[in-house]
Amino acid sequence: MITPHGLPVRKAAFRPARSAKGGRSEIWLGCCRDKPQKGRHPVTRPRRRHVALLAALLLAPTVAPGVANANGPFVPPSQETVNRSSMLSAAEVSAELRSLEARSKGALRVEEVGRSGQGRPLEVAYIGTGSTRVWIQGRIHGNEPYGAEASLDFLKTLVSGGKHAREVLENVSFAIIPLYNPDGFEAYRRQDSIHNIDLNRDWGVDRRIFDQLNAVRVGLGQAPLPERNFTSYTRHRAVESQAFWYAWADFLPHHMIDLHHQGTYYVDDTDEMTTFSVGISLDPGMLTSEQWNTVRRMGVVAADAAGKSGVVNVTRYPYINIPEGVTSASMLNGPGPQGEYANWRTNAMFFESRGGIGHKSSGYIVKQNVVGLWAIVDAMSDGSLATVDADRWAEIPARGATITTCIKFPNQCEF
Repeated sequence: MITPHGLPVRKAAFRPARSAKGGRSEIWLGCCRDKPQKGRHPVTRPRRRHVALLAALLLAPTVAPGVANANGPFVPPSQETVNRSSMLSAAEVSAELRSLEARSKGALRVEEVGRSGQGRPLEVAYIGTGSTRVWIQGRIHGNEPYGAEASLDFLKTLVSGGKHAREVLENVSFAIIPLYNPDGFEAYRRQDSIHNIDLNRDWGVDRRIFDQLNAVRVGLGQAPLPERNFTSYTRHRAVESQAFWYAWADFLPHHMIDLHHQGTYYVDDTDEMTTFSVGISLDPGMLTSEQWNTVRRMGVVAADAAGKSGVVNVTRYPYINIPEGVTSASMLNGPGPQGEYANWRTNAMFFESRGGIGHKSSGYIVKQNVVGLWAIVDAMSDGSLATVDADRWAEIPARGATITTCIKFPNQCEF
């Protein structure tokens, strides 16, 4: 079967590749212009133990039949409200950032770039002096929580001052947003709490991008979108979108990783549960060839690392083409809140963790994201990302059908 990407769906299990050997290679850094660094802070390169990290966090399984929600995390029907005891509140995330800043001896700078619709701080943590710039964000959807914990876990290692961290920070600079949508998280809802906007559909789309989108659709045999779709784009209506677009335009990241949750799904044509998906938010026809190759390499590296543990079932997220999303607009040089342009294209992709986000499963859900982040960052830091075979993206098993019961494999249902 051929997907809309023009890529075959592979039924065989994904086999993580061995790490490449050899000298340094050039990584494609953005598209349009480089930005001089203003003394961003030190970073090191981690030598990680992915298998041990994830396996140590695998928890004892329990049986919990439930129903999957395609628009959000999987919650057992007996659980009327999600157990949030393992989730940091907005205030706790902010306090943790400030604590890390105080302990970092000047290496980490936490900047408040704005206030949410309900007045909560919108914060970005900057660290590293390297020329390759990486943007990591979590909790853009308020009911997809563990991106905050994962990005803070990753940040703690950078701040630790260990040899690995120091090496990475010499090669890479980071802008890390653990909590993009604080109001949505406090209300535990996908959207923001003022406009009821999905913040991952609120970045800029101009006529150029809309026409390109329709050209891709026609090429795939789909009907072009009507003009009303163009006029209905919200285009940075939310203050969160405005604040973070300007932070992005100031930082000009070469790479972006967005941390999400999805519903609960099979690995295609198996009875296995997907625990971790890697995804790209645009059709390859919307991207330059360099971008398409780079984002696929990022996905392959993350899938390799997570898949080596034996406790994570990695899949490829289904085809989507949403130019108004944050990762998408950053790749397309979408317009800013006032119609201005950064003249920059980022290489961006996203992670999706399984549903079933109760307290018992939080540990390995967080850690599979951390492992994926470190794998990509290490490959950027040591130059090996450019040597990865981008076509192996098609070998990652497709995400399968929605799971509506845990009866077939109770040992994999953890809440």
